[in-house]
Parts: sequence; C-alpha cells; structure tokens
Amino acid sequence: MRSLSEIDTISKRALRAKGFSWGISEEIGKSVKQLELFGLPGLKNLNQYLKIYDQNKFQQIKLISKTNNSENKFHCPISSGISFLDQVKSLEKLNSVEFKKIAYPILFLSFVSRASDVLGKKNIIKNG
Repeated sequence: MRSLSEIDTISKRALRAKGFSWGISEEIGKSVKQLELFGLPGLKNLNQYLKIYDQNKFQQIKLISKTNNSENKFHCPISSGISFLDQVKSLEKLNSVEFKKIAYPILFLSFVSRASDVLGKKNIIKNG
C-alpha cells in the first residue's frame, strides 16, 4: 500500500512525463490523492487514462458553460476539472452545469469535490 505522499508524487511525475505543466501536475496530484483518501481508485484511473492519452485527442475545455457537449471526442477530465475549479465562483450562478462525454469521470469527480470546499456548499452529481 502506498502512502498519500507517494500517490501525490507518482501522479505529479506521471503527468510531467507526459508533458503537462508543473501547475497541472500539482493539481492532479492533489486530486488523485483525495480520491485515494476516500477509497476510490484514483491512481489506477490516472494510469489507464495516461496509457490512452497519446492516441486520443481529448476535447479541451477552457470556458465552461451551462451545457458542455462534445460531438466526436471525449472531454479531458484534467482540463475540464481544472477549468471547473478555476471558474467555480462564476459557475455558482448557473445553478447547474451539464457535461457529456467526459473520459475517466472519476478523475473529474475530485475537482468537483474540491470546488465544493471552495464554495462551502455541497455539489450534487448525477449520472445519465
């Protein structure tokens, strides 16, 4: 069993090896560590995601809107999560935000959880 510190470090190094910036690597390290803290397979999902990352051109979201659809591609859970976290104060006014086709949604889940902490409110997530 790995310690939370090891999980954080492994996650950061894996993203840096794929060419992600230090800032994004830091964010995913925190997120994967949080998933593992709650008993969810964060490291396993990150590993699977990174294995297919180079073959798939995931949809990058910069500005999140009320409805976020992608016709052909899956949304990147990392860029979507970071954008969600960065824009959480303005998204609060929308009351609901919809995403369709997020790759490895468990990775996105940790960003939603962290956004809940920022707002001091609970977020409700529905599948389907």
